[in-house]
Amino acid sequence: MDQPRLNGFHYTQRPAFNDEAADAWLGTSQTVHTTAPPTRSHSMSSLSNTSPPLSSPSAGSIFSPQQSTALLQRPASQSSITATPHTTAPLNQTTVHCIQTLSQARDQPEGSEYGSVLAIAQSNQYVFSGSQRGDIYVWSRESYRLEHILVGHTAGCLSLALDEANKVLYSGGGDGKVRAWDAEQLKCLYIIHAGVNSGAILSLAYSVEHGLLVMGCQNTSIQWFDVANRDAVGSEQRARELAARRSRFFDDSVKPLTVCASYMDEDEAMSVEPEEEFYLVSEASTIHYAHSGYVYSLLLGGADVLFSAASDGSIKLWRLGSVLEETAVLDRASDADACVHSLALGDELLYAGLQSGTIEVWDLETMQRIRTLEGHTANVLTLAMHMGCLFSGAADGTVRVWGADLQNLGWIRASADSVLALVGCEDTIISGGGDGALAFWDVGALQHDTPCETGALHEPLRRKRGRRMLQALGQWIRMRSVSGVPELQHECRRAARFLRDLMRQLGAADARLIASTPTSNPIVYGRFDATADVPLAERRTVFVYGHYDVMPAGDEKLWRTEPFDLVGRDGYLYGRGVSDDKGPVLATLFAVAELAQLGQLPLTVVFCIEGEEEHGSVGLHETIAEHRALFGQPRLVLLSSSYWLGETTPCLTYGMRGSIRANLRIESSRKADVHAGVWGGAVNEPLVCLSHILARLADPTGRVLVPGFLDDVRAVDPKEEQAMRNLVGWIAAKEARAPLVARTMAQADTLDDLYNQLMQRWRFPTLTVHHVDVSTVAARSNATLVPAAAQAALSVRVVPDQSLEDIAEKLRHYVHQVFDEIMRDGRAVLDGLKLHLDVRPNAMWWLADPETPVYQAAARAIQTEWGSEVPPLLIREGGSIPAVPWLESFFDGAVAVNLPMGQSSDNAHLDNERISLENLVRGRQVVWRLIKDIGKVL
Repeated sequence: MDQPRLNGFHYTQRPAFNDEAADAWLGTSQTVHTTAPPTRSHSMSSLSNTSPPLSSPSAGSIFSPQQSTALLQRPASQSSITATPHTTAPLNQTTVHCIQTLSQARDQPEGSEYGSVLAIAQSNQYVFSGSQRGDIYVWSRESYRLEHILVGHTAGCLSLALDEANKVLYSGGGDGKVRAWDAEQLKCLYIIHAGVNSGAILSLAYSVEHGLLVMGCQNTSIQWFDVANRDAVGSEQRARELAARRSRFFDDSVKPLTVCASYMDEDEAMSVEPEEEFYLVSEASTIHYAHSGYVYSLLLGGADVLFSAASDGSIKLWRLGSVLEETAVLDRASDADACVHSLALGDELLYAGLQSGTIEVWDLETMQRIRTLEGHTANVLTLAMHMGCLFSGAADGTVRVWGADLQNLGWIRASADSVLALVGCEDTIISGGGDGALAFWDVGALQHDTPCETGALHEPLRRKRGRRMLQALGQWIRMRSVSGVPELQHECRRAARFLRDLMRQLGAADARLIASTPTSNPIVYGRFDATADVPLAERRTVFVYGHYDVMPAGDEKLWRTEPFDLVGRDGYLYGRGVSDDKGPVLATLFAVAELAQLGQLPLTVVFCIEGEEEHGSVGLHETIAEHRALFGQPRLVLLSSSYWLGETTPCLTYGMRGSIRANLRIESSRKADVHAGVWGGAVNEPLVCLSHILARLADPTGRVLVPGFLDDVRAVDPKEEQAMRNLVGWIAAKEARAPLVARTMAQADTLDDLYNQLMQRWRFPTLTVHHVDVSTVAARSNATLVPAAAQAALSVRVVPDQSLEDIAEKLRHYVHQVFDEIMRDGRAVLDGLKLHLDVRPNAMWWLADPETPVYQAAARAIQTEWGSEVPPLLIREGGSIPAVPWLESFFDGAVAVNLPMGQSSDNAHLDNERISLENLVRGRQVVWRLIKDIGKVL
């Protein structure tokens, strides 16, 4: 499924951040073109695109059995719509982008319509989406994760309404029932059976003042249910009445299917009917033939007013009370559009979305139609008033935005199918489409930021700032800051300047680029002050380390999205660098900036974000040493450059292995390859010699054969062993499905096997041969040549208490020894061989004490933020970060803390790199909590 995008918008680069843009959204600017989206012809719009169109019934008519097979076909005009493209005035410098796309259809067969999003409702905690197959998907507003699926309806969930005061969600189904759900506990409370012959429940409205749930039905009736007095009729009487009912809406040969056939078989459909309390809508609470067509829309207009609209083209006003009383009918012309699909209310104006693709605007004081809005090319199926603007969704797949002056501000390509539902949420519009996509659109540029007036951020404002972080991340990801590639050095510098400007935008006391070596990328330096009373060189500081360079994308065909575009899908963010390390760097930056704005920084925080980490951190040590005074007296070195062991349990990293890199090359005295059929056996072969050397470095089990290699490895004490075995027991029970754990356990017969594997990955040294190559392209592809040279790349991972220099020297000595043995024992052949060996210590091992006050504070911050019953798992990494042990050593007395934000499935350095949005947002809050209280332990 393609990512919903802003269609018809021109993408331009926003200038550097400045004071005038202080509260504008960060990211790429998008300007509305003055051309409309491509015109499409529509002979109908429906929720089931394969069924024939159905004409609106006349007053008093009854539907035939043939019509019942397409009950949810919204009536269409006799001729197709060919609206003329409508020009719109541009909305300059407006940022509208898709924050996240969630898919109801991802578990359905390709082409299935069961996943269509037919209705949306929201609470403070969740977004609810009703699907065409009848289920209700429950999504977290914070993380965009799927939290639960409410199962009960046996046909499409067509309408949703929320009683916010009592935390009850009402869902209207194609099965003729309304279900009441506990919106917090996510369980069904009771069922309301609509009146006899009602058909599908197409629309719902809940009046808090009257405690009434109003239903718009397929059989043209409007019904209501007194929720507050629902137990006035006893359960036994209700049971007798339900047993006595027999639907005459369908004849005996046709099943009452509305949207689509149930995805369950008949026995399963019967078995899911729960034993919850049930209620019935009485005849006295029903207005038959309230309209002469399907009642598509109900809308509350205050405490006592209800609007209704139907497929017969009528719009009616009702007075709410113990009964519904019709008070007015809007005078639409007899030749007007025959179907009204949707209603919205704002500023004493009523908006009606029509089948023709137009929107009527009614003045409710004069009861006159004052304007018609044109722009869509197909049925306007949903309307929403939000932030002073009207948003309209149509069967042409677009959402249009109309300003307070009713001008068309622009349009969004929101769905590959029809847009069936819209709802406003803070500074976001949520759209649901026939393609099964639930898309969250950031429309915050249509309003100004509200300053925070208290010492704590309210949750809506916190979410807004989270979206600002994501938009900044989206722009940063688009910069291809791959280090070590001269052709992309300008992209690295763009990424560095972007981060510097962002720091200034967020209120840094100082933000600058620091030049490193002539050919390396600059370091981005930023500082947020807690106090200016003490000279910087003497201040205690928190030193934040990270990097803005990324690995190459590799084979882009393996990516499901563009590698250098940030794409939100199903609760994850995809893009190169989103997990390593641009996402965590921005999360930390925004957390620190928020504390600084609130005046809650206990210590000055300095940022040192390098651009060469993926290329060996060239020049980092020298540059920091040269500018030592800029960093104060660091007491905490904070970074986030590791990953959870699994997928659900937060972790805290306290150890990493060191590394040594080596390149081994064997050259022949001849300058060119030779033919094996002519010279084979008569000349020395570099690749054979290289193979013998590599075979002598480690045995087939991976045990390193370099003499003295294991001499200085620290012994595993009983406390460490017990901690590791406890960890193994936990992950086996709690994280068995996580990719890394599952792969390990698939080959582990016992927990002892899993323990040994983890110890090998984290605790013991290793030697790895990464690749072997030959001298020429011809030798790689021609199986008849003897290459003139061969080479291999190696690495060694070292652990406490090994010395980098000692292991490097032992490796050098042993390789030379093996090579000399081969040359001494070899028979006399032509061409001599020469060994070239380059062994370079790269990173020292690092091991922290997780029982220190700093680590205890970090563990508390993680546990509090995630609401865990147990502390985070203490883990080690098999990889290396050269800067960490060096920074601890250089800043005498500093303690390094590595806070992992990513999960084990993040695919850092691989295709489809991603990070969970929840992990990124909560990671920012973990940093916020840690730094806020760090002054108590430093």
